[in-house]
Amino acid sequence: MKQLLTPTLVAALLLSAACASAQTTFRLGLRGGANRALTTVAASGNSSGSYPFSYSTDKAAHYAWQAGVVLEASQGNFSFQPGLLFTQKGEQTTNALTTSGFAGNNAAQTTTTNRYNWLEIPLNVVYTLHGDHGLQVFAGPYVALGLGGRQRGSSTLVSYYGPAYDPLPGLERPIDESISYGNGTNNRRLDVGVNFGVGYRQGPVQVQLGYGLGLRNLHQPAETSLIDFAHEFGADAAYNRVAQLTGTYFFSL
Repeated sequence: MKQLLTPTLVAALLLSAACASAQTTFRLGLRGGANRALTTVAASGNSSGSYPFSYSTDKAAHYAWQAGVVLEASQGNFSFQPGLLFTQKGEQTTNALTTSGFAGNNAAQTTTTNRYNWLEIPLNVVYTLHGDHGLQVFAGPYVALGLGGRQRGSSTLVSYYGPAYDPLPGLERPIDESISYGNGTNNRRLDVGVNFGVGYRQGPVQVQLGYGLGLRNLHQPAETSLIDFAHEFGADAAYNRVAQLTGTYFFSL
């Protein structure tokens, strides 16, 4: 009987250890971080246009932030981390427009910083080298809903007349407008894409460096939009491109 109990006890202990190792652990995390946000430049963003018109678009990144909560379900080296984040994206843009003719030239330039607010749900799968600590890789889709934002900058118009092309004084107009979405605007409210990157985990603390790749064109022709010099800049294709540095602290549930 004693010989029978020994293998049975060993088998029970091994089964118990296997079940324990397969147990799913749930945690709730608070996340904050910085974004380096940009959108792509459409292929039609720079063109000589139809004479006498020409135009160009240049975009640069701007820095913003994100904050929210993350739910973690982990088992072994793998975890599933869906989140609910408030995140700012967008870009800095410089749009130039020119028209030329016998009577003279006109040039208009608009420079703005565009901050778009998004409510984003990332669905990341994370692999951690040693389970609760070590290097990480992660990837997953996201869906986001536009919640407004702000556009700030200025627009300048300069006119040139006569053979010497002496410029008349420029007319500068400040820009400070809220960003809206949906019908009658250039902005689509829904964005989808994928996030991926690397990180490091030490107990409850997780730091990740990631990249958000938007897959949906965020712009659409506006029903009531004004077309400057036969080109509608707001309808040029735009996709979110965001580098993200985030930190998350997890609490056991």
